[in-house]
Amino acid sequence: GRYDENDAIQNMKAHYDAGITTLDTADIYGPSELVMGKFLKSEPNAIPCTKFCCFRYLEDIDKQEVRIRINRARERLQTKKLPLVQFFWSNYNVKRYIDVALMLTELKEEGLIQEIGLTNFDLKRLKEFKAAGVPVVSNQVQLSAIDQRPVQSGMANWCANNGVSLIAFGTVGSGILSERYLGQPAPTQEQKDTASMRMYSATASRFGDWKLVQELLKTMDAIASDVRSSGRCADVNLSNVAQRYVLDTKAVASVLIGVRNQDHIAENIRTHLFELTAAERDAIDAVVAKRKGPKGDVWDIERGVI
Repeated sequence: GRYDENDAIQNMKAHYDAGITTLDTADIYGPSELVMGKFLKSEPNAIPCTKFCCFRYLEDIDKQEVRIRINRARERLQTKKLPLVQFFWSNYNVKRYIDVALMLTELKEEGLIQEIGLTNFDLKRLKEFKAAGVPVVSNQVQLSAIDQRPVQSGMANWCANNGVSLIAFGTVGSGILSERYLGQPAPTQEQKDTASMRMYSATASRFGDWKLVQELLKTMDAIASDVRSSGRCADVNLSNVAQRYVLDTKAVASVLIGVRNQDHIAENIRTHLFELTAAERDAIDAVVAKRKGPKGDVWDIERGVI
């Protein structure tokens, strides 16, 4: 959508100054790398994590193309070594993802890339990368109380046992897991006015009926109240509990929070200032256990696998 470059840079600076120092971008996010690069010039200690996304002409990707694209990302982000390059492959039927990942590995060995991660790969493919010697350190996945695919597939356990971290996005489902929808009807068609809202509304529908979503919201809201009243963290809200629940999941190293401005900095910081008790986590687990979906492994539905 429309944005002001200076506002975007000031937004990044405000988050950086508050202690949120890692930034997520991608080669397919329009001018995002360029704008982030301008910010990094003034804050070189910020950590940009970008992506290497492969959607078309998968049979034709070669070492030259990989090098050109990685060098382009380095130039746009104004950094000599990319801290984390997260690899995405659109079609498993074109079985060259190992070949391309090994091309990225060569550039890591040259010093152009610090670490290699993945984006939305399933457990079967994670095991293939490990067997091929690709030094994968992370997998960015959709993970929330209403989307447990990385857990139910066995991925979280496997990652914990194999030194791979999960980076979770969609932790509050575009605001569905917030007070905004507590005691309210399901999002209307008019409210599904962004691609994000449409995607997470579909996720909520797969999770179960709206009554089950409301049970989850009420449970998280009650926990937020207990956190506040116990003195663990003032002003904690339902969304903080939703994020904390994901952060406490095995193998999860961090959560991605989409921001448009500086309005929620203090709120996002609060997620890291408290812990859930075992009983509180059990209460959320009990509701999550009633879910009907989403079924399958990471990104299976989106890929059309199921």
